[in-house]
Amino acid sequence: MTIRNTQKEKLAVDRCMKHLEVVNVEPKVRQLIYMYMTSIYREAYEEGISDGERKEQHSG
Repeated sequence: MTIRNTQKEKLAVDRCMKHLEVVNVEPKVRQLIYMYMTSIYREAYEEGISDGERKEQHSG
C-alpha cells in the first residue's frame, strides 16, 4: 500500500470510530470493528490493484 492510501484508510477508519464513540459503542466492539474495517479496506485496495493490472493486460 502507498503512503497516500494508508492515509486514506486511516481517515476513513478514524471517522467511523468517532461515530461509534458518539453512539456509545463499547471499546471492545469498536476495536473489533476497527480491525475488521482495516482488513476490508486493505483487501479492497489489493483487489483494485489486481483488477487494474488485468485491465492493462487486456488493453495492451
